[in-house]
Amino acid sequence: MPTYIDWMRSAWYVTFMQCPAISVPAGFSASGLPVGAQIVGKPRGDWALLQLAHAFEQATGHGKRRPVL
Repeated sequence: MPTYIDWMRSAWYVTFMQCPAISVPAGFSASGLPVGAQIVGKPRGDWALLQLAHAFEQATGHGKRRPVL
């Protein structure tokens, strides 16, 4: 997508549906830049979503790694 606004245009659907969402570290690109993933839960599923995000970070270890500067 050419601009940040174009990217955000698709994000409003999640908010409109009142679904909780969280961004988690998902590794690094081939050029070493950090990459994230957004996980979306069911409406009023905040606690389950937080548990899933925590389990993802524990299983992958991506949250502990830092990019090389």
